[in-house]
Amino acid sequence: MALIRQLIRLLLLLSLHCRWLTTALPAVEEAAVELDVLSCPSSCVCQYAAFNELPIARWVNHMTSLDESLDAAEYLLPSHIKLATCLLQQATETQALLSALPIDLNALILLHTGQADNQLTVNTSSLRPLNQLITLEIRGTGATTLIIDEPLEYLQHANFEQINLQASDRLERPKYSKLPSDDYEYKPPSEVLEDNEATPKSQLQFEAETQPEIMTYEQHVERLKQTRMPSFYGWSRLEVLRIHNCRLQELHWQIFDGLGALHHLSLERNGIEELQPFAFSGALHLKSLSLAHNALSRLHYLGLAGLLQLEQLNLAHNYLERLSEVSFPPLPRLQKADLRQNPVRNIWPATFWVMNNTKELLLGSELAALELRSFSNYGQFDSLHKLRSLSLSNVSSVNLEQNVFKGLHSLESLTLRGRIASVQFDAFAGLEQLRELDLSNCSIVELSMDAFMGLKRLEQLQLAHNNLSSLPNGLLDDLLQLESLQLQGNQLHTLPSSFFLQRRLRVARLDQNPWECSCDMRHWLPRLTNVRRMGSEQRCMRDLQGEQINCRSVASYQQDKSLVPRCANYNGRSVYYVLRKQLHCDSMLILHTHSEQQQHAWPAALAQAAVASSWGQA
Repeated sequence: MALIRQLIRLLLLLSLHCRWLTTALPAVEEAAVELDVLSCPSSCVCQYAAFNELPIARWVNHMTSLDESLDAAEYLLPSHIKLATCLLQQATETQALLSALPIDLNALILLHTGQADNQLTVNTSSLRPLNQLITLEIRGTGATTLIIDEPLEYLQHANFEQINLQASDRLERPKYSKLPSDDYEYKPPSEVLEDNEATPKSQLQFEAETQPEIMTYEQHVERLKQTRMPSFYGWSRLEVLRIHNCRLQELHWQIFDGLGALHHLSLERNGIEELQPFAFSGALHLKSLSLAHNALSRLHYLGLAGLLQLEQLNLAHNYLERLSEVSFPPLPRLQKADLRQNPVRNIWPATFWVMNNTKELLLGSELAALELRSFSNYGQFDSLHKLRSLSLSNVSSVNLEQNVFKGLHSLESLTLRGRIASVQFDAFAGLEQLRELDLSNCSIVELSMDAFMGLKRLEQLQLAHNNLSSLPNGLLDDLLQLESLQLQGNQLHTLPSSFFLQRRLRVARLDQNPWECSCDMRHWLPRLTNVRRMGSEQRCMRDLQGEQINCRSVASYQQDKSLVPRCANYNGRSVYYVLRKQLHCDSMLILHTHSEQQQHAWPAALAQAAVASSWGQA
């Protein structure tokens, strides 16, 4: 077993050295510095590496790329840094290894490759001599423990994966005379109505929900001591913190207290069941927060209270079953909320009243059907006036009716999946900015003639893989900008005669339908049905200096004969073959001008002579 571990270590070190040959040498020439290879411990590889290649850096760049308001100069990352990647195997060797590291390291990655019974402990105090450290990553196998006994105030990025986090008994914690709740004044509509019956929209009925218990400060401190809950107090320069799969099941406000510079926090796969009140009140400048892949079954507004700068919220893959007016606190800058893979069955009124600037919302899970309905004059997504993209999976609605999407004046993309028997008239009324509507795989049987009334800017309509057997006349009359229409995988036999009169139509997917072919289909156009819409490409004009100006995205299209619609009444042959060869629908009188008759006179005479000769030979 020891020999196998040594071989694994050797292979990893060789791979890291090979990577150093390809990445470090160019960096050395550019930075004109020398590698400190001689002082690097034998279980480590020290190199100059591109910061953007580190796992934590890729996540940082991903999150900042989503942040349109973030100035590039505000988050300036070093191009190359001095990195040490070390293998930790024996607990007795750990302290000696850390003591031997070059003190001018910028990034440190510690990998624990031991078995589950090979317990290993690292203290933050042993890392304090590395005072130029910017990035710290510790990845284990569940048998690694990081003891936080002293703060690492110089760190900017920290990534902890599959390790245990514990606080030392001698860790200094902040002392406050009051809790964050003392200064918090927000109340949800259900609580405001008790004091003010004249509140607008008061005719809505709110469901009562119990408020989580708020402990006294003394109770809180005593609990922290008992549980050895970690605290990052004093890590004042920390901007990015990822704690994944570390069994951090409970969150308390003192864990992140004092992290005023923290912008991105990810706490995925920790088994978190509930958010304690004001859990993130010590990091009020968070721009992104991920609690995905946990065990949250209930969401109360006090859990996220105070995050007025939050722009990205990821709550995907939890166990939330309902959303109401007490689920969220005010989140005035929230741009994206990801709630996918939560068994949400109901969205009650006023749920999103505190998220007025949100631009993207994702909901739905295979575990439970999401009911779409309206309440009096209000939709389930009321007040999301700036929402641009809405995606809902596994929805349930016998009849998709009016007011469900009321108030979404800025919506540009709407995607629905689930079971919707019929779409009633004016179901999408008020969505004047809608450009993409995807109703594929929704089991739709019937469409009202006025189902898409008012969608004058709609460019893409997807109705693929439903149960439509016919389309009503005039269904597309209001869609003046329609470019792509997906109808494949339905039960269509015929189409309205005006179907191909859409002026801007470029794609009409009609394959995988049991077409009853007749000469009424002679106006069908293969240049529309046998084409696939590809991705968008950017086209720009250039000024006198050759610089690109006035750039815009233009969709591209590609011919694909495999998409040809086929006739059910002619053994699945191509519609256009049947029309031409079997029904002879193209045998019609062609009128020519006098000049055209002269041009075709000689070829026609030759053809007649050839026919006469062949008959004579016969």
